[in-house]
Amino acid sequence: MLLFGKANSRTHLPWLISFIIATAAAAAWYISFAYGMPRLPGGNSRPGWWFGVAGGILMSFEFFLWPRKQLFRTWRIGRAQTWMRAHIWFGCFTVPLIAMHCGFRFGGALSAVLLWLFIIVIISGLYGLVLQQIIPTRMLNEIPAETIYGQIDRVANLFADEADELVDATCGGERRKNQRVDRGGSRGNANSSESHRVVGAERHIGRVQGRVVTTISASLPVPGSEWLGKVYDDEISVYLVKGRESNSPLASSNRAASIFHDIKLKVPPGAHEIVDLLEGLCRQRRQFDRQRTMHAWLHGWLLIHLPLSVALMILMCVHIYVTYVYR
Repeated sequence: MLLFGKANSRTHLPWLISFIIATAAAAAWYISFAYGMPRLPGGNSRPGWWFGVAGGILMSFEFFLWPRKQLFRTWRIGRAQTWMRAHIWFGCFTVPLIAMHCGFRFGGALSAVLLWLFIIVIISGLYGLVLQQIIPTRMLNEIPAETIYGQIDRVANLFADEADELVDATCGGERRKNQRVDRGGSRGNANSSESHRVVGAERHIGRVQGRVVTTISASLPVPGSEWLGKVYDDEISVYLVKGRESNSPLASSNRAASIFHDIKLKVPPGAHEIVDLLEGLCRQRRQFDRQRTMHAWLHGWLLIHLPLSVALMILMCVHIYVTYVYR
């Protein structure tokens, strides 16, 4: 959830004001109670006890966001955006509450482990929040050909099928017929006997990039285009399917530009339009690889934040039990 956009900043402003007022009120009570004491009061004091209760309730609410999103998604318990705002600001408010609850000390072994775990969970949450402010904007600017994440492999296979058709027609379909790979996708509606071929081509409108249907002449094959077929078999087809996992030089935009420039020098002008289309497919494949990387950054922090949150809730219950049994 973006905090710093013009639209979202207005919705977060009441939460920010409430956070400041609540923190100031809690600090004022704590400071007035601690005035004149030889050491800062902790959980055994009246404010420390209440801060611990409030912090525990808020931490329980914070943890409930996960089952709310994953297990009870269909329940009509408030809007998802409201839950996320509450998760952010209640999580921030637990920091001063827990700090005053423990008297700004780590205490015994259990309390120290619990406090360190709490600190790591808060830091990982803030880290994830920062990523959510940065990565979606970067994806919008750097990946204009972004597709549905779960469909990347399928779309890449469709790109490769389309490229097979184009290269077959350019270099001779009969020669390449047995070299095709069945990827389980559609090969489109074209074949080498048609006078025209319908393909997808890149189009840019400002920062938005997409694919539009275009028709190219299919008065092919093109004599002297064998070099294109060789490079396609050795490099391009593998890269379109596997992306960066193929370790292909086409994963680098600069090296890809050099490769396609070299291909154009070695094939007749009649094949240049096909070379441009193949270059566009590789460009979009690089964006899919970039999308996967950013997606991993955007969601990978949860692999730390969520398990540690579970551990924090368990240790908090142990801490409460030990406190009431042995105090």
